[in-house]
Amino acid sequence: MANRFFLAAAAVLVVAYAAARLLLRLDGAGVGVEFALLGGILLLLWPVARLVARKTDRELGEAREAVDRVRDRVKVSERESGDLRVLFDRLDDGLAFIDREGLVSLCNPAFERWAGRDVAPGARVGTLFRSPGIAEAVSAAQRGESTTAEVELGEHTVLMSTRPHRSGAIIVLHDLTVLRRLEGVRRDFVANVSHELKTPLTSVVGFAEALVEGGIDADQAGGFARRILFNATRMRYLVDDLLDLSLLESGSWSPEPATVSVGAVAREAWETLSPKVRADDLELRVSGTEESAWADPDAVRQVMRNLLDNAARYSDDDPAISVRVASDGRFQRVEVSDRGPGIASVHVERVFERFYRVDPARSRARGGTGLGLAIVKHFVEAHGGEIGIESALGRGTTVWFTLPDAARRPDRKSVDVPA
Repeated sequence: MANRFFLAAAAVLVVAYAAARLLLRLDGAGVGVEFALLGGILLLLWPVARLVARKTDRELGEAREAVDRVRDRVKVSERESGDLRVLFDRLDDGLAFIDREGLVSLCNPAFERWAGRDVAPGARVGTLFRSPGIAEAVSAAQRGESTTAEVELGEHTVLMSTRPHRSGAIIVLHDLTVLRRLEGVRRDFVANVSHELKTPLTSVVGFAEALVEGGIDADQAGGFARRILFNATRMRYLVDDLLDLSLLESGSWSPEPATVSVGAVAREAWETLSPKVRADDLELRVSGTEESAWADPDAVRQVMRNLLDNAARYSDDDPAISVRVASDGRFQRVEVSDRGPGIASVHVERVFERFYRVDPARSRARGGTGLGLAIVKHFVEAHGGEIGIESALGRGTTVWFTLPDAARRPDRKSVDVPA
């Protein structure tokens, strides 16, 4: 920079000198003096040129740095704006900015889904929803009042929040449908547990009070004691099933698979059934493959016990109960069938629900808890299997489920079976 400045200054002086010489027509001596003077001026001009150039370089450098800082800030701002826009668009909650006229100035896709249409800037919020509460809440926010309330949008329960924003409002729509449904399930569960425990507990207390008061003969006392034992056992089964179900639904349990013969487990489970359930005239028939499944042995044992217990309780008309096991190399399909009264189609889809009973009175009288099939379903699905039921009135019932075949177990490197 200093060299360029100096050369430019020197060129100006030389040109000025030449012009002056032509105009003044100086002689040789005058020319020598002028050259000496010109040289001196150039020598004096060199440090000045360097100072001016350094100052200019510094100022230009500072200007470039300022420009770079501005450019970086603009880039950061654009990036942050883009990140905010992505976040805004991906919010699960519906969010919209409403101006002072009640018109939508900006909204995200979730808000459009709640509105059930594309919402262009300028759309009036009062025409987007059938619920009058939303427009009223926006009007309140425009007056400076915040509002939070639940509204119904179609089949959904939505928490609506509005807040003042500048001269307009911000509206947020949060889906509460699943939460409210879970709360309903919890209330029903607590009510069902309370009911299931209250009935046998009342019986236990009543018979126990009669025994304490005395005045009854030995036969009556024996009958009361048997009723107490029956109901206490029923409550114990209920508590055990509740604990199992809670463990499964919380995700705290996971299967520890091993090779297990489902047919052999079925025969073992059959022998462990209560003699009152497994009457003398009942017969278990096991057929199909004896190849092993790849499943948790304890889980399979509990599944078979529950299914065989159910089949035995409802096999009054025909004592034949069958277990059939078939394999396609990937999964084993297990069918447990009875020839009992069957289940009406209206009940078939609900039998795996907790505490759901086709015949509540008969089930309780036989000691059922109403949780067995729910537990079975969780055990099967924890193995990646499926479960279903086929039944018709007067034609018996078949509960089927699938488990991974042992051919798929990790240590069978020679077997290549698609997952």
